[in-house]
Amino acid sequence: MHNARRQRGFSLLEVLVAFAIMAMSLVVLYRTSGGSVKAVADAGLYDRAVRTARSVLAMQDGVPPAGLALDGEDAGMRWQLRTSPYPVPAGSGAVVPLHRVEVVVYFGSDGARSISLAGLLPQLKAPPGAPR
Repeated sequence: MHNARRQRGFSLLEVLVAFAIMAMSLVVLYRTSGGSVKAVADAGLYDRAVRTARSVLAMQDGVPPAGLALDGEDAGMRWQLRTSPYPVPAGSGAVVPLHRVEVVVYFGSDGARSISLAGLLPQLKAPPGAPR
């Protein structure tokens, strides 16, 4: 008769262990989802920086003989455009002088991250009477 009165259920220790396991699982889940959200935000910011650099490059049709050095800001992203003459081999038959154009875009909350895109553009003809 004594065994019939015994209740079946969970002991306090079993309940505490279950809560501890559940808490650890929730922490791991929270960190994983938090990291994913940050990665998506970083990817979006990087994509905006690349589009900004491409836009700045697309604004230039050519480079004046003296070169270019431009700075600007777009939607919280700082950018710099710099050019330098591109060396062309002597016997290559190139008619138009070229310039290497590089755009660097600084982004992130503190502007510590950056991307750089480079390309070649033709040198614009100097206006008549302008020094070379």
